[in-house]
Amino acid sequence: MARRTILTSVLSILVLAACSGDGSQTRVPITRDAPQDAPTPEITDPVLRAGQAAYRLRCAHCHGQNGEGQLASTVPNTLNLGMHTVPAHDSSGHTWQHPDQLLIRVIREGIQNPLDQYMMPAFGSDLSDAEIAGLLAYIKLWWSDEQRETQAQRTQNWAATERELGISDD
Repeated sequence: MARRTILTSVLSILVLAACSGDGSQTRVPITRDAPQDAPTPEITDPVLRAGQAAYRLRCAHCHGQNGEGQLASTVPNTLNLGMHTVPAHDSSGHTWQHPDQLLIRVIREGIQNPLDQYMMPAFGSDLSDAEIAGLLAYIKLWWSDEQRETQAQRTQNWAATERELGISDD
């Protein structure tokens, strides 16, 4: 178990480093599928409804009702403090650039680095694996088709790397 934790931590650091590079990596264009003021369509799928409920309860107060990120009026103060802003989860943000495995880990364990960014609480004791899956499925509704495809490929690549390193749950 300790080996798995160490290797997963190393993989997390590598992914985060790759995503925060100098911009020379290939990037998918960020687009908005619909204007921010467009009404949200009614969600009928039970998994997506549960994901929407979990998002509204646990995430929206920081990441925005429609995944738009930190309230714009608070961004200058956050940046003046030398901290990162709370990221958007919609197509304008970078959430789609991370594999599911990393997103799940962040949801479960939170982010505990108050000197660099807002802390995010851990929700591992509050949300089941099924609820986390529904939450991610809901967030993915805000991404473009190309962003979803890129993110799915990164998720597959991460799983393949875990298998090669012998740390997969499969």
